Amino acid sequence: MQRPPRLAMMTLPTLDHFTADILARLPAASGWEVQKFMVTSPAVLAAALEWTDDPSRDAIWFEFCWPPFPAMIEATDFGGRRVIVRVHRIEAVETPYVANTAWAKVDDVIVVSPDMRERVLSAAPEVTYTSRLHIIFNGVDTTRFTANQSWNKFRLGWCGLMNLRKNPTLALHILWKLHQRDDRYHLTLCGMGGEALASESFLYLAEKLGLTGAITWDGRISQADMPAWHASNGVLVHTSLHESFGYAIAEAALSGCDIAIAGHPGADTIWPAETIFHTIDGAAALIQTARPNRWRHYVEQRFCLGHQITDISRLLQCNLQAASS
Repeated sequence: MQRPPRLAMMTLPTLDHFTADILARLPAASGWEVQKFMVTSPAVLAAALEWTDDPSRDAIWFEFCWPPFPAMIEATDFGGRRVIVRVHRIEAVETPYVANTAWAKVDDVIVVSPDMRERVLSAAPEVTYTSRLHIIFNGVDTTRFTANQSWNKFRLGWCGLMNLRKNPTLALHILWKLHQRDDRYHLTLCGMGGEALASESFLYLAEKLGLTGAITWDGRISQADMPAWHASNGVLVHTSLHESFGYAIAEAALSGCDIAIAGHPGADTIWPAETIFHTIDGAAALIQTARPNRWRHYVEQRFCLGHQITDISRLLQCNLQAASS
């Protein structure tokens, strides 16, 4: 009896955080065997090639276009195996890795938004001719989140690494504006680490604006506890200068938060116009008119994990048909 086709998912230490749900759900949905290979040496890729021993039906997935993967792709004879690369924000926006990848050896490129598609094509126009480029939105496990029953409109949430890209000082300016109208507004942050300059700037500005008493720092919250953390907030204030998708936004919406998103390139291709602000006054107005559970249905319909798994399954089936034709 012929075995199922196999997908070897190549991951990197500290860059495998988007794969757990895919690894757990994809085999049952697609009928493929899926195995994770954490790449710590060239021997791991060799093991993946040995495991995918039917090149006419098997595939190799590189999660992130990040070193050493571009060099590995260029140096490897895949022997007819289909090659898939999923590109995330950082490679396409902040590094030269997309531009320097041997796309002629890649069959399928996955991105998570229309904006990311354009960025990949801008960095590597040859992808149009060498590979199939797919937009597959990220998916959130909606079963982990329930409607908010104790919504607090005055509690604002902010989460992420404290770095300049996340633009945390903008949240302070928004909080200051709100405090001019109602001093019950409070900013609660979660997340640790990041850039010293961002932390220093944030703490300096909080003191200068007289807001230190209106800020709570919850530190690092485990993934399992994030639904409850989001549910304790009335609005997620999302101030990043750029996101490819924004898991925190989707998770907050599923937890019953309203969401206030700083306008950035591509935001309007994913999120409703009513959630996006471009000025501090606009953010304050949006937050003051926030409502509980406003965007739960929106996320459930567009960004649930089931949709993502279905789309990946279709991609794999397309690969299998292409390989057999």
